[in-house]
Amino acid sequence: MSFPYKISAERIVLQHPKKPTFKLAEELYKVADASRLSILQWLPWPEKINSPEDEYAYLTDWMHKNWQERKGYAYIVREIKGKKIIGVLDFLHVDEKDRSGEIGYWLATSAVGNGYISEALKALEQVIFAQGFNRIVIRNDTRNTRSVNVAKRGGYHLDGVMRQVRFLPKENRFIDINIWSKLKDDS
Repeated sequence: MSFPYKISAERIVLQHPKKPTFKLAEELYKVADASRLSILQWLPWPEKINSPEDEYAYLTDWMHKNWQERKGYAYIVREIKGKKIIGVLDFLHVDEKDRSGEIGYWLATSAVGNGYISEALKALEQVIFAQGFNRIVIRNDTRNTRSVNVAKRGGYHLDGVMRQVRFLPKENRFIDINIWSKLKDDS
């Protein structure tokens, strides 16, 4: 299995940094921090990323390490025009034996509504299926209509809903999570 460090699409490029730098961490942190409130509605990780140093730890301890160990493949999403970072797309929970894994993503608030995640998802799916994987999963909060629509537009099948699977302390309640899947034969 050999994932490319760069995947090009029509308007965006997905890049995995071969050698993460603090400068990249500062750039990524700035984008994530500007979108913190909207991301926090759906994902818990922004509570743990509170500085460029935290972002650098993510780049080295998760993104780079998992790539080397073949446990996960993370890409920074940039616009081709302007080269601005607009988000991150991960292929995580990689199971080579069962040839499956999960795609997770987040997008800068300023880039939402332009079809960038759908474009990135399609480009990454092609690579994943070409690597011999058979199943891709997307999980999202049942209330996250934008993410639900990404899965639907991408041709994912709603396998079911995991009820009250995640606790949100700020809202003092549990949330339900959709499980979507796409098989190689579906594409």
